[in-house]
Amino acid sequence: MKDDAVVTFDFLVGFTIFIISFIFVAAMVPHALFAVQSSRIDYDAVAYRTGVILTEDPGMPASPDFPVWEYQMVSSDVVRMGLAVEKGAPHILSLGKVERFFDTNFFTYPDDYRRSLIFGDYPYSFNITLTAQGIIRSIGPDPPASYGTVRRVVAVKEPSILSIDGVLHPEYHVAVNTTPNQRFAVEIPCALLLNRSVEPAFRIDPRTDPLQIDIRNFDQYLNATDPATLTEIRISRDGIILPFTAYTLIVDESVATLPVEVSESVFFILHPVPHPPWREQDTLGITFVFDDDPPEAMITGTHMYDYVNVTLPDLRRGTLEVAIW
Repeated sequence: MKDDAVVTFDFLVGFTIFIISFIFVAAMVPHALFAVQSSRIDYDAVAYRTGVILTEDPGMPASPDFPVWEYQMVSSDVVRMGLAVEKGAPHILSLGKVERFFDTNFFTYPDDYRRSLIFGDYPYSFNITLTAQGIIRSIGPDPPASYGTVRRVVAVKEPSILSIDGVLHPEYHVAVNTTPNQRFAVEIPCALLLNRSVEPAFRIDPRTDPLQIDIRNFDQYLNATDPATLTEIRISRDGIILPFTAYTLIVDESVATLPVEVSESVFFILHPVPHPPWREQDTLGITFVFDDDPPEAMITGTHMYDYVNVTLPDLRRGTLEVAIW
């Protein structure tokens, strides 16, 4: 009986030691495996977070006065580099933000991107590539054999275009013109364009989007075969002329300055700027002034820059891929 008791006691002690050892080993093995795998898990997590910021966040500048980071003049004034057109419009990217984001003449790789996009103290390396129907943009070197990655489906929104065609819009042609100074105007109603009922993918924001006015087949508005002289472009807000010069003028397919002779076409692009001199409720006016004596330009009237008249290009579908290592 006594020997049986000793055997039972030895068994209990040995079994207890075995269980404790087993628990200890089982607790240590995951930590050893985690040390090996943690870098890959971290890369994937950083890639995912970066992809979310780029495709779902509109970004943020340092100053709240004009919350559009892509038009800041100093790279250090950009706090966060989101590419979305606005909050609540995930995966719809602004073309202006895309072009600014991939502008390595403005941003320094990798420092500016680490500060305003990757975040954290660890010096990650990265490659970000956008491919979307004719658009291919990339920053950073090719990734190594092992890296974290995420790919997001996106659509790039392009600026609107207002087209006035001499063949399709004869209502602006003047049959008899005895006034040397001839004017043609385009009105841009900001409040109408900013209507929140319009989907963000198609909404026009005069404060942040380039506005393009194309006058084609201009020869239909000429008095004869001689060109007309475009002497002035007046930009106004509610009838008050503004000293605003942030625009591009292309006449007869060549970049031009005023005054300039016009025979075939006038392309005018109004560029966004930080702190634009107009507000949400204002109506902008773009007036083209032609001055010849005798008159050569037989065009007059006012055309509206609204959702009835403008052309909204199709969204460019594509993918945004983020690689982190």
